[in-house]
Amino acid sequence: MTARRDLAAELDARPMRPVQWEVMVLCTLVILLDGFDVQAIAFTAPAIAADWNLAAVRLGPVFAAGLVGMAGGALLIGPLGDRYGRRTALMGSVFTFGVFTALTAFARDVDQLIALRVLTGLGLGEALPNATALMTEYAPARRRALAVAVIFLGIPLGGMLGGVVAHALVPRWGWQSVFVVGGAAPLVLLPVLYARLPESVRLALLNPRQVAGVAPVLARLGLPGVAADYAQPEVGPPGASVRQILAPGLAGDTLRLWAVFFVNLMAVYFLISWIPTLLVQAGHGLERATQTSVLLNLGGATGPLVLGAVTARYGTRRILPAWFLAAAAAVAAVGQAGHSLGALMALTFLAGFFTFGAQISMNALAAARYATAVRATGVGWALGIGRLGSILGPVVGGVLVGWALGLEVYFGLFGVLLVAAALVCAGIRGHVPPARAVQASAEGTR
Repeated sequence: MTARRDLAAELDARPMRPVQWEVMVLCTLVILLDGFDVQAIAFTAPAIAADWNLAAVRLGPVFAAGLVGMAGGALLIGPLGDRYGRRTALMGSVFTFGVFTALTAFARDVDQLIALRVLTGLGLGEALPNATALMTEYAPARRRALAVAVIFLGIPLGGMLGGVVAHALVPRWGWQSVFVVGGAAPLVLLPVLYARLPESVRLALLNPRQVAGVAPVLARLGLPGVAADYAQPEVGPPGASVRQILAPGLAGDTLRLWAVFFVNLMAVYFLISWIPTLLVQAGHGLERATQTSVLLNLGGATGPLVLGAVTARYGTRRILPAWFLAAAAAVAAVGQAGHSLGALMALTFLAGFFTFGAQISMNALAAARYATAVRATGVGWALGIGRLGSILGPVVGGVLVGWALGLEVYFGLFGVLLVAAALVCAGIRGHVPPARAVQASAEGTR
């Protein structure tokens, strides 16, 4: 009997094919629109507050509402990608957040706005774990960390685009126009995903209901043989559950991943949600506040690329904890910038560079830590627990603003939390080794 071929080893040993680049582009577009719709509320919040005569402290629950939905989407809906396929889950998420983002333009009071942000968040939360899993399962090991970093560039790029769109549209068409654009774009992308996005071939091999569709994807990947040649002796998606990621030998790293995701996303979403409002309160003007927020996202767009390249070369064990310490220093320093707009902009860029970079590498680390059959569940739960932190970040920000403790306290507190994240990250046992070590192992199994 001919030995079955190891699909993962075959992909690791071969150059990237056009279909793999196409998966990267499409996943990046999904995450870019995700990032736009997540941060649309931050860019429109000052205009909404002015339009509805709201005090700044009342914006905390509005910021948190979408994150509540994202936590629910990641924890409850994202893992369905292990059972029904990454492609189906991604298209469902794009439809959901597109529709409810568009409907947000018609909100008439805070209660309606909160409800629509929760529903939008359900779709947003479903997208991230399944895009991560799909890219992880198509990228060869030597490019995996960088590939995941590239698709997650969509979050800061979407934020930057949101800032530009808000700056152009809000003065002329009102805050509602940002949500109209943010809702229409995902719905336009949906038929493109239906036509071009393939299912994860590695996941399909584990599911008898999907294996019939593997042959065309194998051909696009340039792999010989038929699906039966690549069958894998793993437990398939119907058995995927949170119990598996909390099984002995894996539970410790799962809990550590949850803790780091919680703290870092708490810090990231404090920065995303409150920087525009805090700067307006400090007297810098809405235009300068929006520009500084764009710089936060610009730093977030470059940090993951740098960290993805560094971790591909050296692995994550030593690099990631050090990156978290740098994030802690940068975030704390933002609060020390005083009224110097130049220093504030530079430090905000660095805060985005390190916090976004660390988070996106944590996404890649989580995806690599879990097997194919439970990958969306593992990543989804890590992101879901992280979303609880992201919900708390804006709320804590609102409380601190209400207490009027000053920028030094606001940003210093989150700097201390990021030091704790560095220590927990250092304790993760299943860190990703350098890509060259994984490549050598893959070639040895062929």
